[in-house]
Amino acid sequence: MALEVSTENGYFHGYAKKFRRALGTKEFEQFVALTTDQERFRFVNELKWRVVNDLPLERVQDEGKALEKALECQAEGRRLAQDEDWHGALKCYNQTYLLIPEENAHEKALLLDYRAQVLLQLGKTDQSLEDIDRAIAYGIPEDRLSGLWERKAQIFQSKKDFKAAVECYDKTVHYLKHCCALTDTERDAKIAELQKVTETVYYQYKNVQKYLEPPKGDRVFRPHLDGGVLYESNETDGRFATAQTNLRPNQLILKEKPHVAALVKEYSLTHCCHCFERIEILYCCPNCTDVVFCSGRCERIACETYHRYECGFLRTLWKSGATIVSHLALRIIAQKPYSYFEGIRDELPNLVPSVTDKLTSDDYRKVFNLVTHSDKRDQEDYLIWTLMATMLSDILRQGNYTTIQPDDGFLGYLLLHNLQIVNYSAHDVSEVQRKRPNEAGTSVAIGAALYPMLALFNHSCDPGIVRYFTGTTVYVRTIKNIAAGSIIAENYGPLYMKAPRTERRESLASNYRFECRCQACEADWPSYADMDQSVIRFRCTGPTCQEALLFDLSSECYTMRCDACGQTVDIMERIRLLQEANMVSRFNEASHLYSVGFFEQALSKYAAIMAIMDQILMPPYRDYHLCQQGIRRCCLDLGSCYVECPNTEK
Repeated sequence: MALEVSTENGYFHGYAKKFRRALGTKEFEQFVALTTDQERFRFVNELKWRVVNDLPLERVQDEGKALEKALECQAEGRRLAQDEDWHGALKCYNQTYLLIPEENAHEKALLLDYRAQVLLQLGKTDQSLEDIDRAIAYGIPEDRLSGLWERKAQIFQSKKDFKAAVECYDKTVHYLKHCCALTDTERDAKIAELQKVTETVYYQYKNVQKYLEPPKGDRVFRPHLDGGVLYESNETDGRFATAQTNLRPNQLILKEKPHVAALVKEYSLTHCCHCFERIEILYCCPNCTDVVFCSGRCERIACETYHRYECGFLRTLWKSGATIVSHLALRIIAQKPYSYFEGIRDELPNLVPSVTDKLTSDDYRKVFNLVTHSDKRDQEDYLIWTLMATMLSDILRQGNYTTIQPDDGFLGYLLLHNLQIVNYSAHDVSEVQRKRPNEAGTSVAIGAALYPMLALFNHSCDPGIVRYFTGTTVYVRTIKNIAAGSIIAENYGPLYMKAPRTERRESLASNYRFECRCQACEADWPSYADMDQSVIRFRCTGPTCQEALLFDLSSECYTMRCDACGQTVDIMERIRLLQEANMVSRFNEASHLYSVGFFEQALSKYAAIMAIMDQILMPPYRDYHLCQQGIRRCCLDLGSCYVECPNTEK
């Protein structure tokens, strides 16, 4: 992913042009003469206030909250709940929760009670419990407390958590005695009934609970890096991934959480701001309607870290035209306290791979040394990027990120540095979207993220891996045989089978500042449409030879000699092996499995075909590309998918 820091559609673009016009030749030459990002930031930040400063940065909170509209949604939700349209009611209650202002605690408490009842009908007991607890915390009217505690008790009883159930039944009786709208006779009868239930549950707690399987704790994420992957470096290629052992197709070689991730604006109200899961049960920021969360946990993490500083500024950031690159650069800082960065400040200039490779993905030191290409950046471009860093710094300052603002520009330097590493090392995070279950899906970018280990994979126009996502977690699988000692390459955009070499190299040079010298470029492989189907590219059978023998199907000579190693190859034997492998039948079977939704089985079939073909043939050839595309499709469908009409047949 390589982007500019802003688009031409927002106000930052016009502001930057105005700033550049106001800058004299001497001042620009002074900027060009600077040698560090810290100096650049301090220079532009000081000059910005003297030359021009009309950025409309303003923190606007509570925008979008509207009690009247919220109550209309709630009324519709209650009507749908009465008709037992639980999913429709949940959608209405979600929208209500988003719109109710935080100061309307009474209305929020009632809404959460209503939603908890719907969630219980949908079998979502844990989420129902969380809504009940929130309703109580918001101050649900006392005459409703006994009903909420009884519902909690019943849920815990159904989950066989008898101790918690007994405690909740006791609470129910307490509130029946002290704040209940029932008549004395009704109340006494209800209490007697509950006491009998409590006795039964207490017996279960004392005599049955110990035989039950203890509740499972939260699943802990464990990153994965295959032992066959080794990171090396040289002056030409920087750091890159290589295979220590032979890697086969469909081998999971990396699973990683991002250092930072952010949604694009279009998906800010359909996906969780923190983990990128599609929203089913909505949680929201109490002060804005710009982001939503899938759980109380995600809400707490975000609102205690980065969102507390971004809140109220997101609409301003979007209106400015700032791209996802700028948002990620800002969030890298906002997700950790200033004291954290100050604490590692002296380490940053001296970081080495032997140290950073052992760090977790959330450690800033792990991403600090990712490529910036600052030495290749045009100075006019550099000026605009520095100006964006000053705007991001202003957002943090107005958001009270820190009361200790050093005058040496350290924070601004980090922001400018982040803009550069994000631009060259971040990846789009995608989701497969389809209209109906049986239709072909489209991979759509819903956000972007920075993955420290994935960022070290270099580019090839014939990549050896495919990446897919579940939420923000990235999975990387091989899509071809990769011999030990070979570079494990991903793809930064252009593929050889879709674009000619000149176009690919121009795109990569413009966006990523390098000239591609992968095998497909060096040998100038033909695109898919231009591949000669009258020629078969057989692999030389020499023990270490990697040359292709081009066999013309019109030829009557079935013996070929390799010009590179001198090996004589029996072409008839190669053809016989292909026929015995029954490739067409295997491919059709894999395609059928994919079409009916058996993605893992189809993936195994495609991978087996790739393994066989790789022993006999040498790319590029059409079947190689088609099989790789099959693996890619399967992998994408193993990740995050969304079906707009899941119950509708074609």
